[in-house]
Amino acid sequence: MFDLSTLVRPHLPGLKPYSSARDEFDGLAEVMLDANENPLGSVTPTAFNRYPDPYQHALKTQLAALKGVTPSQIFLGNGSDEAIDLLYRAFAEPGHDNVVLLPPTYGMYQVSADINRVATRAVNLTPQFQMEPQAVLAATDAHTKIIWLCSPNNPSGNLLQIADIEHVLRHFSGLVVVDEAYIDFSPQPSWVQRLAEFPNLVVLQTFSKAWG
Repeated sequence: MFDLSTLVRPHLPGLKPYSSARDEFDGLAEVMLDANENPLGSVTPTAFNRYPDPYQHALKTQLAALKGVTPSQIFLGNGSDEAIDLLYRAFAEPGHDNVVLLPPTYGMYQVSADINRVATRAVNLTPQFQMEPQAVLAATDAHTKIIWLCSPNNPSGNLLQIADIEHVLRHFSGLVVVDEAYIDFSPQPSWVQRLAEFPNLVVLQTFSKAWG
């Protein structure tokens, strides 16, 4: 049975999250003076005198209906690069853990690994830009936390074989991240539809491509 909590960096579960007055008095106050919100309103039709919802409830509800998932399954970040960095920060212990990359692929996986001092193990794609699942799994060990798969791949543009991704998902005990930045240009269904089937699956998508 896959247990996500066993992958999280050991010091993180004990951290006490930041709590603002907005969290503690949600729905009880019209104006948050501690946040220096202007109580007199805005000169524009849009209420720019209020901080946005830090949990993005309304946006996640609409996206969940569009993507066919629950709002709790959605994380919103400042582009895919923030999500990539946070995955390293949450699951990979600097100087101890490693991840697997499949070159040629999106360069930020390596950049974020270097910034977070996480070792990378490269398993090159075949001349047809496909992965060899057994070679990918053979590159892992007890300290491998993430396998990064880009499909459609950047820069080659092709889709990785569904059966190959399934094999890695079923035989790897860490996180398998499928980066689907270009999925809206593909006839293949998104792996978002299979999140319930694979508890170790993370899917990245972005507004900056088809929604640009």
